[in-house]
Amino acid sequence: MPVVTYLEAIRQGIWEEMERDPSVFCLGQDIGIYGGAFKVTDGFIDRFGAERVIDTPIAESAIVGAAFGAALTGLRPVAEFQFMDFIGCAFNQIVNMAAKSHYRWGAPAPLVLRGPSGGNVHGGPFHSQNPEMKTRGQTERSLFFQPSPAFVTN
Repeated sequence: MPVVTYLEAIRQGIWEEMERDPSVFCLGQDIGIYGGAFKVTDGFIDRFGAERVIDTPIAESAIVGAAFGAALTGLRPVAEFQFMDFIGCAFNQIVNMAAKSHYRWGAPAPLVLRGPSGGNVHGGPFHSQNPEMKTRGQTERSLFFQPSPAFVTN
């Protein structure tokens, strides 16, 4: 098996799932034409189209709300935060809606929320935080955090 970067592994995994399952789609800020802040979705819009690779405004709560709503209808959204520092803007959707939907009314909500965290990208005070502990203890969700972009790009 060839050695790939963490970012390339994420890219390949999402690509493979989008090839395999037409209900999988991506949404997030600058993920379409630009290809994402770290180019994980570069070329996706050309292959899968604008219906499955959706550029959104800078509105984390709306991104998660749209992903959650889509998941409730049977779609499989992969929502990208440009930087995980802004996950707090979407806490109501994550903690009070998506994390409790199965418990509250038995509704599965299969969705992925992904994005980079950590320092060494020279992003200043708003692009270098590690918000992992803010999400601990929430119901029905598994959270996995990738290493910092410095680790991923070296």
